[in-house]
Amino acid sequence: MRLWACLVTSLALLIADMPSLGAQEAASQSAVSAEKVTREPLQVGIMHFPGYSEVNADGEASGHTVTLIKKLMDEAGLPYEVRILPAARIWKGLEDGSVQVWPGIVNKPGLEAYTLLTQRPLGVVGINLYYPPDSPAPQWPQGIKGKRVILITNYTYTAQLMRTLDDPALALTFHSGSSHIGAVRMLLRGRGDYLLDYRAQVEAVTKQLNIEMLPHLTVAEQSMRLVVSRRTPGAAELVQQFDLAYDRLQARGEELDITRQ
Repeated sequence: MRLWACLVTSLALLIADMPSLGAQEAASQSAVSAEKVTREPLQVGIMHFPGYSEVNADGEASGHTVTLIKKLMDEAGLPYEVRILPAARIWKGLEDGSVQVWPGIVNKPGLEAYTLLTQRPLGVVGINLYYPPDSPAPQWPQGIKGKRVILITNYTYTAQLMRTLDDPALALTFHSGSSHIGAVRMLLRGRGDYLLDYRAQVEAVTKQLNIEMLPHLTVAEQSMRLVVSRRTPGAAELVQQFDLAYDRLQARGEELDITRQ
């Protein structure tokens, strides 16, 4: 009788434990599925900035910005593919999910509806108003009234800057530069009174042309962050992973400003 009682008790305990075993198996399968999602390489798009992010002779993305973004991705333990892409391709990719991560600033109208941002800054991007070396510094914005301003084709500026430039009271005339080096040359040749451009880009151009840095006023500054497409699987979790990876690198004293060489 005692042997029979022991057998009955053991069987009852085994049956009672079966749901737990099933739950463990389901959890294990979920973990495997999550791992498979995580193992898919993230598509990282970076805009072309000479010296910061460009395509090298081997056709690979290289430069200061690329190096630091790869360091952050490696610290987060995520597979990735980095490509240098034009701005329009990146913005469209963030909307449809073909570009999943981008270090940048969400200043394109409507893009915020398709993206999430990390909390940690990756550096500060400055937008400057440049003027010829022999010209006096203007007052912003009243001092540029009625003047010719060179803008970069297919580049976005902040909404506040655009509202200022579009003020009818300023009566500005706009000219387009197809490239940053072309825009700087336009300014130096007198084909515009002022150039509105990104600080890092003009710094790279002055080095390329072997000229002194152009006099300027800083009219806007914004923090760069990692921008994650909402169409990326686990987008919210990725944002947290990136911020945690940033904190670990910062605690080790690693350089994390992608805008400064």
